[in-house]
Amino acid sequence: MKQNRTVALTALMILTAFIVGAGIYIKEQVSASALRVHAATAVAADNYNYYILKAPQGFALARAPKGANGQPLTAPQPLALLGNGFGQLESDSIASLQLSPDKRFLEISGVQDHGDTSWIFNTLTLQISVVPAHVVGNFLHWIPGGNGHTFLYRPMLPLDSQAPMNGNAWNPGLWTIDAATGAYTNLNIGMPSAYLADAAASPDGSRLIYSTTQGIGTGSDTWLMKSDGSGRTLLFHSAGSGQSIAGLFTWSPDGQRIAYERIADSDTPFQIAGLWVMDRDGRHQYRVGDADGGHGYAPVWSPDSQKVAFIVRTNSTDNAADTQAQALQSGIQVANVQSNRSTLIASVRQTGVQWNTNPTWSKDSASVTFIAQNPVNRVLGGSPRYYIAHVASDNSLSPFAQSPVKPLTPAFSHIVAAS
Repeated sequence: MKQNRTVALTALMILTAFIVGAGIYIKEQVSASALRVHAATAVAADNYNYYILKAPQGFALARAPKGANGQPLTAPQPLALLGNGFGQLESDSIASLQLSPDKRFLEISGVQDHGDTSWIFNTLTLQISVVPAHVVGNFLHWIPGGNGHTFLYRPMLPLDSQAPMNGNAWNPGLWTIDAATGAYTNLNIGMPSAYLADAAASPDGSRLIYSTTQGIGTGSDTWLMKSDGSGRTLLFHSAGSGQSIAGLFTWSPDGQRIAYERIADSDTPFQIAGLWVMDRDGRHQYRVGDADGGHGYAPVWSPDSQKVAFIVRTNSTDNAADTQAQALQSGIQVANVQSNRSTLIASVRQTGVQWNTNPTWSKDSASVTFIAQNPVNRVLGGSPRYYIAHVASDNSLSPFAQSPVKPLTPAFSHIVAAS
């Protein structure tokens, strides 16, 4: 199915845990016994990092024990195949890999030529299933609070006669879905789901922020509503042209601020975006600085709600990187939202590789663990390595200063995506 330009544009804004990659080859055949891990041996899910590997049979879910700084302590060990041969084609890829707030479920978004599929993996029973079934659409974000395993979903098209319908019509808005049961609730966003760009819930799950766009050149509208769909309010409109597609919303842990990106309103996929911060009601907006655009790297708040880590494109003058994902050179920058001072904490110069992504904050907000790797080979895959960078409490370093980074692991081979 050929996507229209609106769908293609909005899909760029929901790849929240993205490591680009297609097929990689594991020389050893992954045996059936290696893919079975008895549930009785399972430890708490938050003690693991999760990965997607490529086996000859297709993509396989794997995990590794997590260290004190969020790094894997061993090479990832296979758990289960995603099934139906997914991952055997070079065009197959993983868009996101996210653990639910209660750690009971892992979301896996797969991208294929004929559409996207969302799998839900139960970390306790080690069972994997497609949720929701009979529908093509996009996983957006988990909802904090509540039962701890409900997520926001953008339904696009019914796959068959078993797809849930509103009478005889298909005109959904934004869905909330219980990962345990598959039960869903449709929230009215005032327009069809095809116009939905992104949506994210507040830390207590009581409010939703979302954005809509009707296509290239129309800009976007950003809305706030209660989690039951009531009280819908337009926060602001971003006029078309320039950086005007709002998305990749991330609430601060204290619920007082929202960081987000304004992506270029263009069919050129990877132009520079702008990182913005605003109050929870849309007031007191200010631009933090340039951010990488189009690859779907969302900003990440520190636990103390004082700092934001985000991905920057460090080869901003290279026009090839506007259209070719493999041409990206990226670093990790940290902005202090009180002083609005920014520091580049990880770069190509420090790690020696093109992509520095996936920042994860320490509990004390004093350091960031991240992944560094070169572009993923579509046949052989990627070899990510974990590093740690310490962050000054007041961001006293001048902008784009080179702070020291320390490797935490060797490079791991055959990784398609990491949580």
